[in-house]
Amino acid sequence: MTATAKIMHLILLLSGLSFQFSHGLQPQFVFFQTPKTWSEAQSICREQCFDLATINDMREMEIVLEAVGDKYDDAVWIGLSKGTTLRWHWSLAGDEFYKEGERNYLLWSSVNDYNCAIFKDGMLNSVSCDYQRYSICFDATKQGADQYILNTQGMVWTAARDYCRTHYTDLTSLRNDGEYQIVQEVASGYGVYVGLFRDPWEWSDQTDSSFRYWNPAETVWTGGTQNCVAMLKENSGKWGDRACTETHPFVCDCRNKLSFIKLRISPQDSMLDLNNPSVQADILEQVSQTDLC
Repeated sequence: MTATAKIMHLILLLSGLSFQFSHGLQPQFVFFQTPKTWSEAQSICREQCFDLATINDMREMEIVLEAVGDKYDDAVWIGLSKGTTLRWHWSLAGDEFYKEGERNYLLWSSVNDYNCAIFKDGMLNSVSCDYQRYSICFDATKQGADQYILNTQGMVWTAARDYCRTHYTDLTSLRNDGEYQIVQEVASGYGVYVGLFRDPWEWSDQTDSSFRYWNPAETVWTGGTQNCVAMLKENSGKWGDRACTETHPFVCDCRNKLSFIKLRISPQDSMLDLNNPSVQADILEQVSQTDLC
């Protein structure tokens, strides 16, 4: 792999001056078949790639499933592990979907020990995820009020989420006052599931992806007896919790890795104008032809 493909931020330290070049990043999932504990897998991914895999949506999950294929016997580690704090998330992931402050624009009427949320009379209420209720789906392919669809089939929260993902985009989020008003009109007075849920699971790279792909026996999973998460072959790659000390193959995110390169300027180069864009471009071209370990 060339330096250009590996560099996340290239910083050239030249005679006390620095230049920084940034490259767009996309996850690149790589499957490692040698079994390791979760912590060992995390260390290897951070050393050789970027981190253990974070999965942001179903499209990325399908890429991981394709990368892993049938090349494992039991389980495959991903970058999810159990934290110590229950946090609220929207089912519809994707940073580009939320402006600043919109993820946490939560107008509560009541919050208790339950881990799913309904919308009723303009406010949110935490409820059991196991009750069958109507729900509001969101369709990203439409515009305005047409994006919000009332599902009048009574379902538990996870079934409602899967229904909305299958037929539309996801359960709806509530990002601002305008969406609260629209959803109130679409809900027609019913208490309806929206995409808000609470769990303690955290990604190794500290991103806040709310995507979950638990095995069918689980609802919103908060109490898992083990602290690390793996894809399970018996559930066609859906997730389950495992003891972190078990050894399994693992999936890394091998996006461009942060690299630092120091270059010495020899005396014959002392006349270089390091502020000249053409000189900077030539330096980057030279470095990009170097393979980094």
